[in-house]
Amino acid sequence: MRSLLLLSLLAPLALAACGGAEASPQTASTASTAAPDPEMVAGCEVFLARARECTDDYIPALVDLRIELDKPAGIAESARTEGRDAIIAQAKTEWADDSQPAAITATCQKVATIVATPEELQAMKAQAEACMAKTDCAEFSTCAIAVQRPHFEH
Repeated sequence: MRSLLLLSLLAPLALAACGGAEASPQTASTASTAAPDPEMVAGCEVFLARARECTDDYIPALVDLRIELDKPAGIAESARTEGRDAIIAQAKTEWADDSQPAAITATCQKVATIVATPEELQAMKAQAEACMAKTDCAEFSTCAIAVQRPHFEH
């Protein structure tokens, strides 16, 4: 569940944070052979560090989105059988490692190589900036999930 639940969730969010791109595999799956843009990586790191600060709001919101959309397939059934709280607890355990600075940097470097149109980049950057302006973790988390939602609905 680790890579399906968290790393795949980080990609769209990280791209939004780092100057943006539509990170869904359907729209921006071509990786660049160039090194990741340092500015994009830095912005992504700041965004994901904020998500870490807001873990208690962010992870439950993220799990709820995954359950609602049943992505990965079967998570809705797991929520019914194991309980939402068990899934959140597992996600928080994984997030404790996945949200460490070195892991965030590695994720952002990977995500920053995904190619997107300038329009997609600009739109996602604006969305990420709006989320970062939220001082309350619950508001930030709601905003961050709203940025991610379209990527999971495909």
